[in-house]
Amino acid sequence: MDARTKALKAHRKRLQARRMKRVEVTVRNQDAEVVRRLAAELRRDDANSERLRSVIRGALAARRAPTLAEALYDPVIAGPEFDDVFEEIERQRRHPAMMKERDLNL
Repeated sequence: MDARTKALKAHRKRLQARRMKRVEVTVRNQDAEVVRRLAAELRRDDANSERLRSVIRGALAARRAPTLAEALYDPVIAGPEFDDVFEEIERQRRHPAMMKERDLNL
């Protein structure tokens, strides 16, 4: 084991002991400094970092796209103008080609 490999292993072990993880991200040039400053604040693990975590988690949760089930049960989609589309989907689901069992090895 050469010196670089040994130093890298020791560094990763120290990070793991501090419950830290190295993460590499790709961002736009204009966002790089913001991400660095955010990472530095989160590493402090103080009241401000907890507030930032809470705000970021809330912002990311709010942007979650609806699931397929939520989209299909949306009252906007359930209007009478979509009845033909849903009937076609039901017809296709019952088509013999769609009912055929497939042999899959998972």
